Amino acid sequence: MTNNNNLGLVPLGSNLFELIEFTLTRKQPPNPLLESDNDSSASLVEPTLFGVNVAKVREVIRLPALEPSFGKRPEVLGVFQLRGRPIPAIHLACALGFSKEPVSQSAQVLVTEFSGRLTGFVVAGARRIRRVSWDEVIPSQKDIFGGITGMMLDEKKRFVFIIDFEKILADIEGGQSPMLPQPTLHAMAIASPFPTTGTTGSELPVVLVVDDSSTARKALIEILRHFSCEILECSDGEQAWQECIRLREQKKSFMVISDVEMPRLDGYSFVRRIRTDSSFPEIPFLLHSSLGGDSNKERALAAGADAFIGKFNRNDINLAVETCLSVLSGRGDIWNKVS
Repeated sequence: MTNNNNLGLVPLGSNLFELIEFTLTRKQPPNPLLESDNDSSASLVEPTLFGVNVAKVREVIRLPALEPSFGKRPEVLGVFQLRGRPIPAIHLACALGFSKEPVSQSAQVLVTEFSGRLTGFVVAGARRIRRVSWDEVIPSQKDIFGGITGMMLDEKKRFVFIIDFEKILADIEGGQSPMLPQPTLHAMAIASPFPTTGTTGSELPVVLVVDDSSTARKALIEILRHFSCEILECSDGEQAWQECIRLREQKKSFMVISDVEMPRLDGYSFVRRIRTDSSFPEIPFLLHSSLGGDSNKERALAAGADAFIGKFNRNDINLAVETCLSVLSGRGDIWNKVS
């Protein structure tokens, strides 16, 4: 199964996406809290279903020969070559807590590409591609479902859990985002366009950070702390839309940095909703995504975003935020211009 330029590209603003459905185990693992000593029915139950946005998957391949890993993480099975490029192989079941799940010779690898990085996630098997509306996806509780960014019900009323690959990689690499470069002198030297003294919290511009990944929000907030602004967090587009309405009622000066892939309301649909509502001024709106490629950038701009920025690209984020805050500071009372 190979991704192509058309796969995963659904009508802009439709709030739809395409999901690769897969399993991590060959059978449903038994639950020791629920299974009785003489009940073997649990082993006959269909395995739990998981999913990932097709746009993040470059291709699905059979498990290749692996060179051994010399690290200390059991999730990292080794390294394999794909058309001359070395790619780490992550045992996804192990990363999500199924540490006793063996890797079968029939296993498959989801070769993902996001934030400019290739990673192979070893799974029991890919099943199908389904088209899903984001409003069918329920945000997960991160403190309960670590590594899961959302969940949904399929046509048979079975749960499908959507994987947070960024968090999994960050956890494997010791809690630090694997794609986040360390601060550079250039990044740290960018001056805020707003004074750091003589202002109150209510006078500061608001930066609304919208992402279902707590890892991504944390990385963005770390960068934003170098600017004089009030930072608000939202975990999905629908929650952020309600926050924008509240900021509008308070006549706050604000900008938005939003992910693309989110439960309930995706980033493309979110920015289009803002742009087609005449009660909002021209709010600076940045789409911030691990999805790469010119096609995603074109879709972001067509939806109404001011810029499309790769996730965890510190220098680009600094420059974009500095520009947007400078624009806001030069507009005066933007609410007097709203029709």
